[in-house]
Amino acid sequence: MSDKHLSTQYDAELSAISNQVMHMGGLAESQVAQAIYALTRLSAETAERVLDTENKVNQLEMEIDSELSTIIARRQPTARDLRLLVAISKMIANLERVGDEAARIARTVKRLIDSG
Repeated sequence: MSDKHLSTQYDAELSAISNQVMHMGGLAESQVAQAIYALTRLSAETAERVLDTENKVNQLEMEIDSELSTIIARRQPTARDLRLLVAISKMIANLERVGDEAARIARTVKRLIDSG
């Protein structure tokens, strides 16, 4: 996304989406690390943090997806930009799945702790 467009607003929109994707990726990475920690230490507190973060990751996916749809509808991007936006859409779906799996591990940890 280093190429500049005629519309600085368009560049700002792409930059904002890029920042949101980076934030979402960081949250998903944190979820995985915390889920592993919770599993190895049987930490209910850490497992709960993973589950709390899951809501944030899900919300970010919906927000980014909505923004992508708006950009596609409003800006009618060129083929290159459209490929980028579609790739971002796929990335956020995969990041959300990573978060789902981390949450699944966290729920398993909580069940292990509850069962003694």
